[in-house]
Amino acid sequence: MIKELGANTIRLAHYQHSQDFYDACDEMGFVVWAEIPFISVMNQDPDAHQNCISQLKELIIQNYNHPSICFWGISNEILIGGISEKLVENHKELNALAKELDPSRLTTIAHVSMTPIEGPMHGITDVESYNHYFGWYGGKMEDNGPWMDNFHKVHPEICLGLSEYGCEGIITYHGPNPACKDYSEEYQALYHEHMAKMLEERPWIWSSHVWNMFDFGCAARDEGGVAGRNNKGLMTLDRKVKKDSYYIYQAYWNKKPMVHLCGKRYAQRAGETTEIRVYSNQPSVTLFLNGEKVEELSAEKVFVFTVALKDGFNILTAQAGDIKDTMTLEKVEKEPEIYVLPEVNERAEGVANWFSTVGDMDLKAPMEFPEGMYSIKDSLEELAKCPEAIEIAAKAVKLTMNMVVSPGEGMWDMMKGMSLERLGEMAGSLAPEGFIESLNGKLIQIKKV
Repeated sequence: MIKELGANTIRLAHYQHSQDFYDACDEMGFVVWAEIPFISVMNQDPDAHQNCISQLKELIIQNYNHPSICFWGISNEILIGGISEKLVENHKELNALAKELDPSRLTTIAHVSMTPIEGPMHGITDVESYNHYFGWYGGKMEDNGPWMDNFHKVHPEICLGLSEYGCEGIITYHGPNPACKDYSEEYQALYHEHMAKMLEERPWIWSSHVWNMFDFGCAARDEGGVAGRNNKGLMTLDRKVKKDSYYIYQAYWNKKPMVHLCGKRYAQRAGETTEIRVYSNQPSVTLFLNGEKVEELSAEKVFVFTVALKDGFNILTAQAGDIKDTMTLEKVEKEPEIYVLPEVNERAEGVANWFSTVGDMDLKAPMEFPEGMYSIKDSLEELAKCPEAIEIAAKAVKLTMNMVVSPGEGMWDMMKGMSLERLGEMAGSLAPEGFIESLNGKLIQIKKV
């Protein structure tokens, strides 16, 4: 399935994998990035560092003879837990060990998005990559290209890649106006349209790795109305359904002629007209409605048609040369409620209600941080000492980033050291204007425990 997509590289998640998988990569000719589970927060215990050393030794020695492996990864998003001289030293030691054990291969690292462009974490490994989720966890998808351009301008000597990017797309959610955090298949497709084009326009990016090829189980997750599953895959958990986002990469990366009609699962549509998107690696595509030609378009990978459906069922066919794709849509008065995640509207109402409690607060005035009172500068762990403070913080994170924050649950261990100020930076445009200021205004009314 990965080969069919047109991809030629696989970044493996942060643990050992079966020999069967490495063997398959050897046979199929994939370029593999293998790494150790040194992630998120550095354990200060010296024994933990020795464990990292042991795991790196085992990873390299056990898998040295797999020709598919081209990169040894020494950590992932490690600055979530902050930086220290010891953390930098440990990375240098791990990199030196990797080069000692295997001087023939390159070393790499996956930086968390907030890792400063300038700093001691750069230049340790042979090549570097960043995990960016602009357009999902914060910011806009359009932020990805300018950020990469700026880094490349500041550090032309660093070989830069994109080690994680993506957004959730659940195949039951659809709509004519896709937006970030609606979990629709349509927004995921738009996001990857942008990312595929962004990457194509920057040949100096040494690699890109979508997170993730397949939806996967994750006990800490509870998003999009689905508990225990990360839905960022280009395919579903069971490997049976290729989401529309899968095909945009196929259009860019696979040389075999292809054409794909998007929106097959968005089968019931209302309105006078509807948008039909087609992905193809051919120079032109013709769309037919019920056997009649609608229009022929020339475009680069993405072809967008506006169609007036007939009452009842409609057969649409996209054709490029000898290849075609077909789907059936039904024109309805009202689209099914199942197409929209209920909490999308609930969160919008929640933000409005949040601001209604602010009162006359001047949200444009400089924020204050009175001594002895909670604020956005406190970590989640510190806020958790006070039930009232953590309740406010948890509500804020849920409303903006749709993430559950609760001590001892989900991704608490990874997030507990983060301040609300940093989370606000991550949220970017997901947090409405004045939201962070109002959050701080609520917290500074509560005395620290």
